[in-house]
Amino acid sequence: MFYIMNQNHQPLVYANRVFYTATGFLLLSILAFVLIDLLNFLGTSDWLKQRLDIPYFWYHWFIIPVEIPLQWYLLGATMVFFLLIAGVAYERKEKDIFRFWLLTGIGIVLMFIEDVGDVRHALRHYVERISGETTYGFIGSTFELFYFASIAALITYALVIYRNVWQNHLVTRKYFPIAYVMYGISVVFSFAGAAYSSVTGFSLYQLTGNYFMNLLFIHNEESQLIYEHAKNFARIDFNLMDVMVEESIEFVGASALLAAGLGYWEEYRKK
Repeated sequence: MFYIMNQNHQPLVYANRVFYTATGFLLLSILAFVLIDLLNFLGTSDWLKQRLDIPYFWYHWFIIPVEIPLQWYLLGATMVFFLLIAGVAYERKEKDIFRFWLLTGIGIVLMFIEDVGDVRHALRHYVERISGETTYGFIGSTFELFYFASIAALITYALVIYRNVWQNHLVTRKYFPIAYVMYGISVVFSFAGAAYSSVTGFSLYQLTGNYFMNLLFIHNEESQLIYEHAKNFARIDFNLMDVMVEESIEFVGASALLAAGLGYWEEYRKK
C-alpha cells in the first residue's frame, strides 16, 4: 500500500524538486544581495566598486543568471511539457485536455517571446511613432495594457473553461495558482512601472526605485558619488524595481509553471 501511495505522489515529488530548487536558488541570490551590497561581506562591495562602473551586485546578478538565461530556460522547458501533453492528448482524442494544454501552451510561447524579445516595447514604439506621441503616452500605454490583457485573457479562459482538467490533479492544483498569482503581480508591476509616465509626469518604478536606492545605498558623500556615476551607465532607480523585484517574482512564476507541466506529464504519460 505504501508503494502504491508513493507512486501516486511521485509526480508531485518531481514538481516539488523543480520548484524548491529554483526558489532556493532565488533565496540564495537574495541572501547574496544582502551580504554583498548591504553588508559588504568580506569587502566584496568595496572590491566591486574598484572594478565596475555599476558596482552593485544585484544589478548584474539579477540580469545574469536570474533572468538570462535561467528564467528563459524555465519557460522554454515549460513550453515543451505543455505542448507535449497537448500532442499526446490529441492522439488519445481527449479533447478537453488537448484544448487546455494547447491554449496554455500558446500563452507560454507568447510569454517566452515577450520575455526574450520585449516585443511589446517594439510594437509600442511603432504605435507611438504613428500616433505622434512621446514615449509612454496615453495611446502607447493603453496599447501595452491591451497587449498584456490579451495574453492574460487567453490563459485565464483556459483555466476557467477547462478547470476540470487541472483541478483534479494535485500537482496542477498546487502550482497553477502560484504561477497565476506571481505572473499577475509581475504584469501589474511591469505595466504600472512606467505606464502613462508622459501623461502623469512621473514613473512609478523611477519613484519607488529612487526611494529604495536612497534608503539602502546612499549613506554618505562617497556612496552618493558612486550612485551618480552609475547613473551615467544605466537607469539604476528604474532597474532596481525592474531587474531585481520584478524578475524575482517572474522567476517564481516560471518555476511554478514548469513544476505544473513536469508533474502533470509524469502522471499523464503513465496512464
